[in-house]
Amino acid sequence: VHIAALPSLAAGWLPAVFAEFRKAWPGIELNLSDLLSDACIDLVRSGKADFALASTGVSHAGLSTRLVCTDRFYLVCRKDHLLAAEASPTLKKLAPYPFIHMSRNSSVRQALEAALHPQQANTVLEVDQLATAAGMVEAGLGISVVPALTLFHFERKALVTRPLATNGLTRKIYLVRRQEGSLSAAAQALHDLVIATMKARTP
Repeated sequence: VHIAALPSLAAGWLPAVFAEFRKAWPGIELNLSDLLSDACIDLVRSGKADFALASTGVSHAGLSTRLVCTDRFYLVCRKDHLLAAEASPTLKKLAPYPFIHMSRNSSVRQALEAALHPQQANTVLEVDQLATAAGMVEAGLGISVVPALTLFHFERKALVTRPLATNGLTRKIYLVRRQEGSLSAAAQALHDLVIATMKARTP
């Protein structure tokens, strides 16, 4: 069974799902591609992956998408930052402060820029990895905004997270699969387990 998933999902709660699946299907080989959304979808389209967990719901020829959860966003900053005193800050309050951005092709960046438009963040660094963003925020180089499902990267003593008071800023997670053909019994079992687990653990 081969699935593709966003890195934040692959590192966060998917290992526990794989462990549960392995107990039920001990003889099945599992393959995981932890990639950004477009690459995940390409693997499904080419038939290399059985299904994908991606952040795009745009219609693709020959593919079906199913919304499995909606991920809200959080401010991440140092405990000694002025914004740490805010229980639920707005994007407008974040604007003046130095900002650590994710790369432009990431689902996190795309969702954030759409919510900010026409306003722009005071970007001081752009990084590819959430762990890198955590390190930069911890060092006091800036603040960042990330989805709830990625917060495990930011569990550091010097950092705090605060839910944003912005209804329009969410990241939707979809399960993407091919429209034609059916999954193998094992792939269908993992498919169903992923959906059930994600619904149960949606923040």
